[in-house]
Amino acid sequence: MKRLVRESFALLALAAACAAACGPSAPPVAPSDIVPTSTPATIAPPDVGDTGGGPITGWLRVQGNRIVAPDGKPWRGRGANVHDTRSCDSCSWEKPHVEEVTRRIDALVDDWHASFVRLLLESYPDRGTGKGRVHYKNALEDEDYYRDVLRIIGHVGKKRGVYVMVSLWHDPTLSPMGWPTERTRTLWKKLARALKDMPFVIFGLVNEPQKNQDGALDGEVWTAMNETVAAIRSVEEPGKHHVITVQGTREWARVLDYYVAHPITAGGGVNIAYETHVYDRQARFDELVTRPAKKLPVVIGEMGTIQDKNATMLPEDCVALMDLAEKLDVPWLAYTFHTNCPPNLLVEKAGACVVGDALEPSPWGRMVKERLAKPW
Repeated sequence: MKRLVRESFALLALAAACAAACGPSAPPVAPSDIVPTSTPATIAPPDVGDTGGGPITGWLRVQGNRIVAPDGKPWRGRGANVHDTRSCDSCSWEKPHVEEVTRRIDALVDDWHASFVRLLLESYPDRGTGKGRVHYKNALEDEDYYRDVLRIIGHVGKKRGVYVMVSLWHDPTLSPMGWPTERTRTLWKKLARALKDMPFVIFGLVNEPQKNQDGALDGEVWTAMNETVAAIRSVEEPGKHHVITVQGTREWARVLDYYVAHPITAGGGVNIAYETHVYDRQARFDELVTRPAKKLPVVIGEMGTIQDKNATMLPEDCVALMDLAEKLDVPWLAYTFHTNCPPNLLVEKAGACVVGDALEPSPWGRMVKERLAKPW
């Protein structure tokens, strides 16, 4: 995570007005329906268990303080963050490259052996100055982007045993504090309707709540998250409740303490997991992971080697966190399968929209690739 980049995105969000009211949703795209962008998305998703279009991975559920797999055993998902067609804003300035996103997913899953992908959805409030972004709106405003997102998700659905967490990474519907708003709930309803029959999908509500260092606003963050969970549950079908992750209430999603005493209640609190982002030395692991994981199903949504004024996490800390997560049966995701959105899992190629190049692991990437090659 490049903290300065994130701060700049947050400033964009501060200036953003809420998007216009949403029109009728396009029908969902099936996992096997990988078609040109200009082709209308008119094919309904397959029934659960129908493998005619490729493997369809079974439903996860929350049981006590663990996420469990369809076989009832603790789910041991691990992998990395992958960006959508905007590619950490490096590819917003040219036509979308869905094929590049799916190529990276193929590399991460088929070559690196990931079983868990966090798909980062990013949208922006305007074109900016000078040469404008070619595509930047979210799935409420841009039907082509909406269909591209569904195609990418559907591509993951063709890989048996692999789950994708769809996360709103940057979106103008989020508040200046990074919390979900009523408009965010409208966006999630649209996505959840399209994905309601996709058991391999997890919903990650937002990226990182901000500016609540002392926890004074924890209750307000909780309410915003709870209302967003309720919105998703309102469009799901009985017995088909996706796992939803709610993010830590402060310190850029790190801290889960408030949820330990106040778990999410919407939808009966069913299938809720709690997501932390850890960019810290080992001294904080007990606070950020071990203690909450005694009570809550925890997911580590981001981690990575970083050393700047905002955070420090060294390679040995990353190894220790992977060890701890696997000891506690906590799914984890490395940040990020990219060349210029640090901490990069791929060799740095600063500034460019890199399409078709070799996906060469960086030193941080080699650590993750080697870990994914070992049994858990």
